[in-house]
Amino acid sequence: MIRYQTIFLTVIILILFSACATKSPDRDPFPTNQSQIKTPFEQLSFGKTRKTAFEDEGKFFMVEGSECIQRDKGPESATMLLFVDMPNYVDSGTVILNGWDLRYLHSDHEVRSLRADITHSKLVTGGGGAPILVFEVEGELSDQNWDDAYEFCVYYTGIGYNAELFDARVEGDYSGIDTWALQTDDEGAVSTLESIWTEGTLRGSDSVAVIPRGFNFQFDNEFECEFRFPPCQWEDPSDHHIRQVAYSLFQIGATPNPDGNAHWVTQTIFKDNSTRTHWIKTRAALIGGSSVKLHTDLLALNPLSGKANICRNGTEGMVRTETVRIDDLPYDYAVPMLTGWDLNYECGNQHVQRAGIWIHDIHFDPTANSLEYQVSSILRDKDGAPGFNAAHRVTVLGLNRLPPSTPPVVRKAPNFSIKLRGN
Repeated sequence: MIRYQTIFLTVIILILFSACATKSPDRDPFPTNQSQIKTPFEQLSFGKTRKTAFEDEGKFFMVEGSECIQRDKGPESATMLLFVDMPNYVDSGTVILNGWDLRYLHSDHEVRSLRADITHSKLVTGGGGAPILVFEVEGELSDQNWDDAYEFCVYYTGIGYNAELFDARVEGDYSGIDTWALQTDDEGAVSTLESIWTEGTLRGSDSVAVIPRGFNFQFDNEFECEFRFPPCQWEDPSDHHIRQVAYSLFQIGATPNPDGNAHWVTQTIFKDNSTRTHWIKTRAALIGGSSVKLHTDLLALNPLSGKANICRNGTEGMVRTETVRIDDLPYDYAVPMLTGWDLNYECGNQHVQRAGIWIHDIHFDPTANSLEYQVSSILRDKDGAPGFNAAHRVTVLGLNRLPPSTPPVVRKAPNFSIKLRGN
């Protein structure tokens, strides 16, 4: 009997070894065409909120909103096409990714991909109707097998203005400006992506602000043999616990562009207790011109490793909300942009049930030159313990109207008469 068990075990090992020795073909880590027939579980977008955050009628309009979608399985991201009505006077504008919220619908799991991304945006004007801000959003929270249902919520801020009153032009608006890289484990936990924009109509004297549009983190394929069917291969999709996920878009100020090329840097962290090879993709748009101003802050990213010495045992996996106020903003209009965030478990890596950070309830007071908003964050596994830490940075986009032009001087013709003297 023991002999038969030994033979059976040997056959199983040979089958597993032959499968693991088969290398899967190379593939694009960020495929461009992710369309497919939606499954019955992928509902129409729901949980919609939308409200006017500020309006100076005839000049400037700011709207904030959120929308959610659910997806049951598959490697394709959950996708929403959103439409926002704008006032009739708006003929220029854009959208800002100001937060995201992703959660597995059933229990908690390891993570392979984490994504929130405004892939396309366009302000549609003309045709006799009111202007419409149209944008496509993709989000993903997936593990190794893409077989767990999840929900994706996007938080956005849309702005629109009368272009005759501002020197501010949006660049790279439709598809955004994307930058991607492979961060290997020997390069460290903090990745640095440099982006440059050499197209469009930005002038060398223009001030430029970078608008956050999205991120996509994904662990690289590796040998991660688990007891499952079919057996693992050398370069299977891999998933891991999460210790820390972070993003920081660095821009010192809306300084002039002497060479006419906008340049900015984005740093990210995506890790468990160890440092692992992973892919990063970021997306942004630009707004430039003499009307564009910028109020910046700093969020330095510091990678966490190993297990913390002190851990609180209480259940703290609840949404955390705080109110932030920024005073003395010398702008006609001020728009908050979520350009930095850091979410991490305080003790060590864990499974993920829900992760997200978003700003909301924006209030701009032009008489007091103040901007107020709330920021909410969450990172938890299924039991919410141990707790998490969260930090964020908001960059304020300022817009100033052009000074009123001097009306042309109308010179009246002198009054005189000609008297004809007859003979």
